[in-house]
Amino acid sequence: MKWPKDDPIRLDRLSAERQRNGLKSLWLVIALIATMIAIAFLLYVSILVYALMQRL
Repeated sequence: MKWPKDDPIRLDRLSAERQRNGLKSLWLVIALIATMIAIAFLLYVSILVYALMQRL
């Protein structure tokens, strides 16, 4: 039995390797956003501490 060349089920599915690459890029974006949030929070806290030190 020959498989048809234009099988829509086979064309629509992502291969396992493409799914892994998609998840890698998703985790990379999440890690970058979390890093930016952490840096912003530390900068905010350091500004608050600096302002409190100036008042004393």
